[in-house]
Amino acid sequence: MSGQPWSAWYKTWRWQKLRERHLRAHPLCVMCQAEGRVTEAKVCDHIEPHRGDPEKFWNGPFQSLCKAHHDSDKQALEKSGRRKVQIGVDGYPIES
Repeated sequence: MSGQPWSAWYKTWRWQKLRERHLRAHPLCVMCQAEGRVTEAKVCDHIEPHRGDPEKFWNGPFQSLCKAHHDSDKQALEKSGRRKVQIGVDGYPIES
């Protein structure tokens, strides 16, 4: 994320408010829930990588993740191109 032109968007008031609203509405990590655990989410994550697309950046879709899942599993999934957990439009895991 750092070094990209859009990385500054994460520091804006607009993003901070969007993140806050999302986490208030969806306070639990969806990946932890899929594993049968309840963990408070700290990250409002873009389900689909936005890669600088302002429409995707500001409008999502988003999911709530704990920092551990965001910094490990989610990053690995994005790099591999595979999905471990399918997430519905409501931000919650889809039962397989």
